[in-house]
Amino acid sequence: MDVIHGQSIPMPRVESPTQLMVLGQAGSLDEAVRAATAGMVAWLAQAHGLSLSESAQVLGSAVHYSIANLAGRSVGVAATIDKRVFAEGRGGK
Repeated sequence: MDVIHGQSIPMPRVESPTQLMVLGQAGSLDEAVRAATAGMVAWLAQAHGLSLSESAQVLGSAVHYSIANLAGRSVGVAATIDKRVFAEGRGGK
């Protein structure tokens, strides 16, 4: 695992060889999903140069949400995208 210094991000991000994941934490499920989604949109814009419209297309077809934490008044949601989506968009595999 690498920690990248000098970048400000609003929520935790995880990148594996095959996936991108953003973790959203909030007081309700709706807010946690919204936070994870906003974090993923920001990451797609920053790292891949996607516009809001392009990000919406990727999220609409490829994002997977999972509930990472349900403890008391805190809800954690992970938004995950398989990196193959980007290779397929460029004609690769």
